Amino acid sequence: MWVPRSGACAAALRSLVICLALGGCQDASAPESAAVDAQPVRLAPVRRLVAAAPVFTTGTLAGKEEVRLSFKIAGYVDRLLVDEGAVVRGGELLATLKPEEASSRVTQARMAHEKALRDVARAEELHGAGVAALQLVQDARTAEEVARASLRMASFDAQHAEIRAPADGVILARLAEENEMVNAGVPVLAFKSAAQGWIVRASVADRDVVRLAIGDAARVETNAYPGVPLDGTVAQIAAAASPTTGTFDVEIAVTPGARALFSGIAARVKIAPSGSEPVAFVPLAALALGDGDAGVVFALDAERERARRLDVRVAFLAGEEAALAAGVDGVAEVVTEGVSYLRDGTLVRVVADAVAAAQ
Repeated sequence: MWVPRSGACAAALRSLVICLALGGCQDASAPESAAVDAQPVRLAPVRRLVAAAPVFTTGTLAGKEEVRLSFKIAGYVDRLLVDEGAVVRGGELLATLKPEEASSRVTQARMAHEKALRDVARAEELHGAGVAALQLVQDARTAEEVARASLRMASFDAQHAEIRAPADGVILARLAEENEMVNAGVPVLAFKSAAQGWIVRASVADRDVVRLAIGDAARVETNAYPGVPLDGTVAQIAAAASPTTGTFDVEIAVTPGARALFSGIAARVKIAPSGSEPVAFVPLAALALGDGDAGVVFALDAERERARRLDVRVAFLAGEEAALAAGVDGVAEVVTEGVSYLRDGTLVRVVADAVAAAQ
């Protein structure tokens, strides 16, 4: 066996033997190397609030009271006195039919009634003279009543050979033109009442309609006024689903303020249901995995040295945050940066927590 003779080599050998006897030697730089191997992470606080998942839908802006005005009888349109967009007063004359047909019916009914009156007088005279039975008088009186009813009907129809504004409002559309033949009840003008205000007509799914209530606050956005939302409230909820779509119709009353609104404007609606539940808000960046309402976030252990995996249930997303319904009880902070490199038990090094970042 070769034995080193120099003093330095002997000292090195003695050190090696001592190290082996003690179970091995550690490099003085080991702690520094472990710190370098730790995954750097940043933290964000968990915000705990009472909130509810918003309901998102789309709809169309319309007047609360929009009606289609028509003539009661058929005929040719004589005059249309308003154009689309015209502001009208209640009772204002809007359109008329050519009067010849309606007036002819009134004249015919009036002459028939006059004849019936003469027949009654003649029957009563003959009955008084004893040459006519009482039945003749009764039949004449019945015929007179029928003729009088026909006259009232013809007069009523003649009065409705014109269209008047049912209230103050605006004309949305002209659906016929002058000299055009229209049947009874066919719309001629579309009218919106000024008294009932504006609404958004939208539809929601069954899972959302059960969370809504009359009076829930809503936010309405339109491309017509980008960045200027309208405040609204849920005013009406259908009690039955549409047979064609299976969704439920909802009306949101909106306050236009000084903005000019037009029927038919497309709208995006966000409704805040009044029913709420405790949820924890974390940044979206904290979600490491997501599958439906299941997700994963990471927190730190008690020593703040290793990552701890938490399986969470996502209630809803709100902007740049996720609302968690379960999984973070007792957790004050979650990892937001470095999440993709973490596993349960990964050694970590906090670069800056939320308090330090705020400072």
